[in-house]
Amino acid sequence: MLRYLVMLAVAASATGEDVDWSQTAEEAARTLQEYIRFDTTVPPGDVRATADFLEGILEAEGISVTRYVSAPGKVNLYARLGGSGDAKPILLMHHMDVVPADASRWDVDPFGGERKDGHIWGRGAMDMKGTGTLHLYAFLALHRQKIPLNRDIVLMAVADEEVGGELGARFMIENHYDELDPEYVLDEGGFGSRDVYANDQLVFAISVAEKQIVWLKIRAEGVAGHGSQPSDQNPNDRLVRALGRLLAEPFPSSPSPVVESMRETLGSLRKNKFTNAIQNTTLSLTTLQSGVGDPVKINVIPSVAEATIDCRLVPGTDATEFLQEVKIRLGDPDLLVEIAYQSEETVVTASDTDLYRALESAIVRHHPDAVVVPTLIPYGTDSNAFRHKGAKSYGIIPMELSAEIVASMHSDAERVPVAQIETAIRIFYEALVEVASS
Repeated sequence: MLRYLVMLAVAASATGEDVDWSQTAEEAARTLQEYIRFDTTVPPGDVRATADFLEGILEAEGISVTRYVSAPGKVNLYARLGGSGDAKPILLMHHMDVVPADASRWDVDPFGGERKDGHIWGRGAMDMKGTGTLHLYAFLALHRQKIPLNRDIVLMAVADEEVGGELGARFMIENHYDELDPEYVLDEGGFGSRDVYANDQLVFAISVAEKQIVWLKIRAEGVAGHGSQPSDQNPNDRLVRALGRLLAEPFPSSPSPVVESMRETLGSLRKNKFTNAIQNTTLSLTTLQSGVGDPVKINVIPSVAEATIDCRLVPGTDATEFLQEVKIRLGDPDLLVEIAYQSEETVVTASDTDLYRALESAIVRHHPDAVVVPTLIPYGTDSNAFRHKGAKSYGIIPMELSAEIVASMHSDAERVPVAQIETAIRIFYEALVEVASS
């Protein structure tokens, strides 16, 4: 009888039946609010105070933390729950840095961590302090429940993802990969929604690949002069005409097997900017810079005009051929075209793995009407660098989000729903238990 009772206790611990999930979710919500209040905007992307904050939470639970400083203000830290087996670790990874926020365009303080209208608002709520907080509390639940593990679970928070990750994830890969060497990586990427992927269908999409990034700077040089005397040497005119030619028609896109698989499961994808982006190679004109003086003088023709283009290539697109096509479409050989940043080619993670199936099972357990599919994402993450090392990387924030909330990422209304926090933590916890418990 005693052995039977012990077995029941272990089973309850493993499934989380004896966890006060409501209390855990409230604790996580308060943590996320405080986390957002650290301004980790990059540049400069100083994450020292944020690392101290996370380290304090972990050490208060008796979990030791290792810190690696890649440059002044750039801290990467990880904590580890040890397992008894030989299987490689599962890495829960998120980045601490965030993109800039124009406070004048927000209805709330972007670094206030305000809870309003059932949401937690602020820069990083979606990208990606929110997901990092979910990872943290699934990790803490494993520790508090004393779940016996057959592999290590590693929690890692990194710097500088929003500027390419050279001092964050890539620093850790280049200098400390032997200490990580994960079989699986859980990162940002997909999400659940009823109005993003398909009409009137709850879809949870787990990212298994991302588009290749190519950021371009295009520079036109001319002859400065008085605005009262137009000239064919005006660099603004040349640049605007060239950009018009470049953006006049969509670029051809090769069908992505990942997206084709989504269509086979879901049927036609809903038409919106997100699904357009995962199906097509896209170009976005992001900046135009020109003029003389501060403030800029209206009556002066400048000698230089510059633009930046954010290009995202679907898998299978050759970046060299793409760049050649860009130059042909610009139609002006005297323009200077420079690659400001280019990510590695896309690697696709298979979806027939234990962790993918465990995530799928946990999601459907909590959302019985959901369909779970692998997806391509249009934005870049640290995951692709790990995929090039052979790790199986998946991206998911396991919340049911509206299209409006999904679109709030990097916007002036970034937020996550408080009511979704509890279920999201449980999904991560249950998937980890299924794959990593002894």
